[in-house]
Amino acid sequence: MIKGLVCIILFLGLGIACKLNVDYKNYIYEKVYQDHFDFSGFKDLYNKYFGGIFPIENIYFEKAKLVFNEKLVYQGVESYEDGVMLSVGYNYLVPAVNSGIVVYLGEKDKYGNVVIVEGDNDIDIWYGNLCNNMVKLYDVVSNGDYLGESCDNKIYIVYTKKNEFLSYEDYLD
Repeated sequence: MIKGLVCIILFLGLGIACKLNVDYKNYIYEKVYQDHFDFSGFKDLYNKYFGGIFPIENIYFEKAKLVFNEKLVYQGVESYEDGVMLSVGYNYLVPAVNSGIVVYLGEKDKYGNVVIVEGDNDIDIWYGNLCNNMVKLYDVVSNGDYLGESCDNKIYIVYTKKNEFLSYEDYLD
């Protein structure tokens, strides 16, 4: 109950500060809506000071979890733009490579329909050329969870950290 009251007080205090000071409002708008928001850092900070969001979080989510726990399997690897193109089977069921939170769903040039998962390790993974997405924005996914299907026989994977592209060789098994 104390956690809830502290969150409400912080939220109301932030709202009042934004209402009274336009510069503060613009700063918050820029940091939250225009820059990349670090969800995993916020989650770590929240868990450090307040603990988990739900006291029975593990019990609740275990009952609602889909039965799918696969590893990423592919036949070929080829460099593509800022990442890698993996040859997979047609309509391949794409699993999450790492745990994290879904921060983007939509189209990106040269990658098609993209799902971006911000990992617990602050590394964003783009999964491109996906159809029939099974995740929604801000869903929490675990390693091996089902994200969607490949639209054909290839998927694109891109690794980024703080908007900088990373070499896929360091992360792809």
